[in-house]
Amino acid sequence: MSGGIGMAQAAADHRAAIEDVARVVEGQDPARWTQAPQPGKWSPSEIAQHLILSYGPPLAELDGGSGFVVRVGWWKRVALRWRFLPQILGGKFPQGAPAPREIRPKTGAADPVQAARDLRESAVLFADRLAEAERARRVRLTHPYFGKLTAPQILKLMAVHAGHHRAQFPPARPGS
Repeated sequence: MSGGIGMAQAAADHRAAIEDVARVVEGQDPARWTQAPQPGKWSPSEIAQHLILSYGPPLAELDGGSGFVVRVGWWKRVALRWRFLPQILGGKFPQGAPAPREIRPKTGAADPVQAARDLRESAVLFADRLAEAERARRVRLTHPYFGKLTAPQILKLMAVHAGHHRAQFPPARPGS
């Protein structure tokens, strides 16, 4: 279930999605950076931090450490893969999907410019390391709800995830 996407296309989609989100992050109003739109929702700084954190577990797994913890049993994983993975790989992230514990922000990113820089750096590091690993062997990384995914699936999922959160940022400040 690769979603019919190859590594080159997944990498291109990932680069484009991250650059798009990073530009939106850079354009955020620093005065509103830490303000949540409503109680229980993340502020722009927390959304940015969540996106940055999302690269940590898969990078750790590429290094031979532990990545994400699988949160559901095998039967539920099969059902989730059948129901949601094709939708995500097709470009639509489900609303209300819970963030795994490992990537829930405890604090927000310092400021919009630094957050955009950190996001770009994390995304490039991950994509480069994943491509390097994929050239050496077939890579399968752990997703907390879907189990093991191929390298193109992971990159595409990360791209769609970024796009999902892009829509949660307020409009950029005037003139940015």
